Amino acid sequence: MLRCGHGFPIRQPRLDEVQKLYWLLPGHCFMLRNECSYIFRNLSKSRIATACCSWFFKQRDRLLFMTPPTPTDAVLWRPPAPPLRSNLSIGFQILTGRSPDLLFALPRDCYTKDVVSVPLGRRPVFIVNHPETLRRLFTDDRESYPKSDLMISTLSPLLGNGVLLSAGKRWEHDRKMLEPAFMQMRLEAMFPKMLDAVNTWINRLDSLPKNHIVSLEHELSWVTADVMFRILFSQPIEGDAAKAIFHAFTSFQHHSPQFNLRVVLASNPSRDEPLSAVLKEEAKKIRGTIEELLIQRKKRLSGGETFFDFTQVLIDARDSEGNTFSNTEIIDQLAVFFLAGHETTASALAWCFFLLSQQPVWLSKLQSENDQQLGDKPFAFSNFRQMQKTRAVFRESMRLYPPVAFLTRRAMQEDYFGKLRIPKDSFIVASPWLVHRHNAFWSNADRFDPSRFIEQENAPVTGSYMPFGLGPRACTGAMIAQLEATLILSEILRRFYVKPIHPEQVFPVSRVSVRSNCGIPVCFVRHDPR
Repeated sequence: MLRCGHGFPIRQPRLDEVQKLYWLLPGHCFMLRNECSYIFRNLSKSRIATACCSWFFKQRDRLLFMTPPTPTDAVLWRPPAPPLRSNLSIGFQILTGRSPDLLFALPRDCYTKDVVSVPLGRRPVFIVNHPETLRRLFTDDRESYPKSDLMISTLSPLLGNGVLLSAGKRWEHDRKMLEPAFMQMRLEAMFPKMLDAVNTWINRLDSLPKNHIVSLEHELSWVTADVMFRILFSQPIEGDAAKAIFHAFTSFQHHSPQFNLRVVLASNPSRDEPLSAVLKEEAKKIRGTIEELLIQRKKRLSGGETFFDFTQVLIDARDSEGNTFSNTEIIDQLAVFFLAGHETTASALAWCFFLLSQQPVWLSKLQSENDQQLGDKPFAFSNFRQMQKTRAVFRESMRLYPPVAFLTRRAMQEDYFGKLRIPKDSFIVASPWLVHRHNAFWSNADRFDPSRFIEQENAPVTGSYMPFGLGPRACTGAMIAQLEATLILSEILRRFYVKPIHPEQVFPVSRVSVRSNCGIPVCFVRHDPR
């Protein structure tokens, strides 16, 4: 029970009451405690204000993540993100063991400087932000900076030696074998499978009771997983095997330690990072289920059936000497495609729908574009290029919330970034999250402004936009993700309003992908019939 200055017990205010009071403060965000105290002291004659003062400081970390949405374009909105804090504040947070998530452990310097050295932990850690240095890491000198040992030890139980983790000659060999697969699986050929999955999902949403609350992230993970299952295996995600893989992937993400701050600082390049038993078990389940599907496929092929999907393309792939992928290698590649194809797209779409729910002006623009380009007709493959505003909103949501916030590398030898010495075995962090919010490369870097991807004069600096990575190892499925996202956005927005239940409580955390802290509870509200 809270008490006012005179000792009388008073009701603890609700969070929305505190937030309303908070929005009255000048500047709307990033008010430090000593800057707020004078205002709150002057309000303390009121019992509720005294309670709000006490409760505000308890809820301050949550409240500072988000500025109030604005219904017009006059003031650009800052979506939920960690506040910019000093090195001292971050250091105290680390020493006291609070908030190990890396997004909340990034000091202000990371958003303004080209290279930041982290003087903590067993090994040197460097955060790289400049496009020219990133080009060295991912293109010009990529052999000297392979995937980090921490990333490999975390994902290898699931992905094996798939193309996401392999390096050197092995990666070049596998990539050459996979290129014909991507050439053969054209976007236009995959589109009907995407459309079937999305229509099935929409029918399921239609059957939900009115005002039924669901997790937006779970729903989008389900439909994107269904899309990938149809593309990979020519079957929907309704079967037991498909459901087992989906739930195991979800559990794997939640138990992944890769972006836990304490793990990064304590990591040792000379040994693999120990993994939890849950992580190993989930990886084993996923790979075992994929193996069962592969065995079933080969039995059906021997019976004379034919298929057109990624599994079949991998089975048919040959290198220059006529060698095929082994079963284990096919499982590796299928696990990579499923992880990259559904998890990252679902993450980006969840943030996109959330941003639109808070920005009615842009929501209206997309609905108008739907009316103009589609009318009452179903979405066709030819409509993809016409949805300019829809694609711009999706690109902006991937800028603010890149599916993968941190791309980690290991320095195989001593090097220099300018005058800064990089010791051997240093842990290098290339962060799309930071590059996308760097004020040197973006105007209003932390604000929601999809027009930057429509107006030519606002085109991003080369190398400053990297939601799918950079260089030869950039994601080969980028166009698949953009087509899928445009389809899902258009089909949902023409039928539903996605209404978050507690938008003020949503903020980002970094797991395998950038997710919300709460799954984003929403209602899918049907539009009134016209």
